[in-house]
Amino acid sequence: MSHIAFDDDVYVATMHRADAPSGRTARFHMRKLFDELPCCHRSWANLGKRFFLHGCERAFEVEFACAETELGTGLVVDGSAVGEIRSALRYQFDHTTLIAADDPQRDLFELLAERGVVDLRIMENTGMEGSAAWAFETAERIVALATGGRVWVSRIEARESRNNVVTLTAGPVTAGGWA
Repeated sequence: MSHIAFDDDVYVATMHRADAPSGRTARFHMRKLFDELPCCHRSWANLGKRFFLHGCERAFEVEFACAETELGTGLVVDGSAVGEIRSALRYQFDHTTLIAADDPQRDLFELLAERGVVDLRIMENTGMEGSAAWAFETAERIVALATGGRVWVSRIEARESRNNVVTLTAGPVTAGGWA
């Protein structure tokens, strides 16, 4: 379920993932900010200015959760996993051009990429919702592998400006709705 509020040109969306870890209770949370990720994208299906290529600086705050810290170090997640997540986010969003897989001008963008004009990334959804989902899934895969499943991603806040923020959370679904 999503919560969307529009107020003075501010866009905030909160989405919950139905595939959240079930039966897990987090005692420890750690947040890490990954910022300074300038990229450009277009939302070809949207009317107005978002139809055109436009730039922004994306930032992702990732919240990691676990029931127990790592034996010996007491850390939620170590620096190597955080570094791998940072590298993945930089590869996807640092000075890149994002287009949707179904963009009618995809051939043109691929030609520009072949000629070295753009560093192209093709995504299902180039908006902040799609970027939040991509970052969530990527960070979740990396941290699960690095910690043997001890740590999971419980929340991601993705922003391209103070006026456009998407929060994606993993929360268990109950019979009456979201917990």
